[in-house]
Amino acid sequence: MQRIAASLLLGFALPYAALASDAGAVHATQQVYTYAIELGADGRVTDVSAHGPVPGTAGDALAREARGWVFSPAPSGDAAGTRTYLRVVVDESADGSWRVVSATTGPALAAMTPPAYPMRDQLAGHEGMVVLRLQVGADGRVQDTDVHAATGSVSRAMAQSAEEAARAWRFSPEQVAGRAVPSTLLWPVCYLGPASSVSACSWTGPDAQRFSSKTVLPLDPSVTVNWTAAR
Repeated sequence: MQRIAASLLLGFALPYAALASDAGAVHATQQVYTYAIELGADGRVTDVSAHGPVPGTAGDALAREARGWVFSPAPSGDAAGTRTYLRVVVDESADGSWRVVSATTGPALAAMTPPAYPMRDQLAGHEGMVVLRLQVGADGRVQDTDVHAATGSVSRAMAQSAEEAARAWRFSPEQVAGRAVPSTLLWPVCYLGPASSVSACSWTGPDAQRFSSKTVLPLDPSVTVNWTAAR
């Protein structure tokens, strides 16, 4: 039996050409940058450092820009000792330009194994998006998972594969006053066939907002970010 070439897009950085290959077009690749953000007692950024590999060309410029964004800790009296992780999804073009698609704060992925794409579903042409709801403990372990939403022709086996893989993922948790805190995340997993476009894997979050296939949405972040305020 010949194996079908298939693509699995998760809510973290995997190389994928985001624009169709039209003649003369400037191609873009969607990348994910993650930074550890330290806040002082006044809520201002005291340090921005890369968390994990820097996948593309925008890393240093993006880190400098992030220092000017507005980070708001949850009301707790004292922001000292607060650390969050900033996840920025960026469209990078072949001409060196880049554009921020989304920026969210929450825990950062520390270790993972991608879900399997069941062969039976590949052969049947089943594609679509599974959005997982993950309960992450203060120790960074996934304590519970469930399917928040599924789109396209996602089968039960595809959804179960995503859940089973996610249970073994590990995270670097946010810290408030120097203590790690639990989190709840919406995490997209996209199953694509060889002829499908990544645009098919955008997803709808709370308040009917549309998100990229690489956008992870924390539901209870200890720190929120307003990245449009300084632009």
